[in-house]
Amino acid sequence: MLKKLIKYFVYATKGYITKTQLIKFLYLADLYSVKWTAKQLTHLDWRYYYYGPWNEDIDNTLNQMDGKEISQESQGDTILIKLGAQAGNVDDLELPVSLTLVLDNIRREWAGAGQDKLTQLLEYVYNTAPMMEVKDTYRPEEKVKLNLQAERDRLINELGN
Repeated sequence: MLKKLIKYFVYATKGYITKTQLIKFLYLADLYSVKWTAKQLTHLDWRYYYYGPWNEDIDNTLNQMDGKEISQESQGDTILIKLGAQAGNVDDLELPVSLTLVLDNIRREWAGAGQDKLTQLLEYVYNTAPMMEVKDTYRPEEKVKLNLQAERDRLINELGN
């Protein structure tokens, strides 16, 4: 599922997405899935690492796909994830409509160029329940497990009041 989600976000943005955005989009996809269904979409064991959600499997998967479905290109400190030579389109992925709607909402809300969009995305992600639980307690270089269930718990608590 991780490869499909990466392809979805790269294809849906027509290859105009940074690695930072992509990682945050994947995190939000898993987070929203846990929030509403109690299950993650991916197998990723999300960690708080250098101020944000992270998992090394994302890097490994991007490297496996590089030059095929996607292409990674460095521009200064930014890594762009572009369409690769073997890129398809969103329809090729045959994702359920319900999942496509969730993923499309993430893309529409947070995709786009410019520092303002990125700043808004980072602010939103850093204020999710799993991040709030750890960001003031641990040092950035520590790899601390994120509890995605905390977002669901926050929702249930809000609905119960």
